[in-house]
Amino acid sequence: MLCFLEEPRQLDILRASPDLIGSAIEEVVRFRSPGQVMFRQTTRHVELHGRSIPADQFVLLMIGSANRDPAFFPDPNRFDVRRTPNPHIGFGHGIHACLGAALARTEARVALPHLLSRFRRFELATPEPWEPREALHVHGPLALPLRVEWATVRAS
Repeated sequence: MLCFLEEPRQLDILRASPDLIGSAIEEVVRFRSPGQVMFRQTTRHVELHGRSIPADQFVLLMIGSANRDPAFFPDPNRFDVRRTPNPHIGFGHGIHACLGAALARTEARVALPHLLSRFRRFELATPEPWEPREALHVHGPLALPLRVEWATVRAS
């Protein structure tokens, strides 16, 4: 919801093309990666981009930064529901992929179209900007109070 509050034109695009729901969800995960950082420990010596990382060293992986890397994402600081390909690592990768990623995607595929069909318009309910959570590794608002204008719902 926050991405669409900040980029209402992208919401218009999604409303006009509901088949973009999967792409929109992936773009939300890339653009506002809920997990911003990951700690890992090397199991062996690694050379990476001319740098040496010894075995048994802790490293801090910057997921949010990687998902904005211009080498992989053209115009990386732009939220675009039509972005393809979208090789983000918002849910991790390989053996470290999030076990709940499929559930999160399924929940979003159900909830987002449902909300968008019910809300004709929505906006922040407070005049202040949203307040971020106080956490190093998790990104997002502490709360997101919305004022909504309901769409007309037809009884079936």
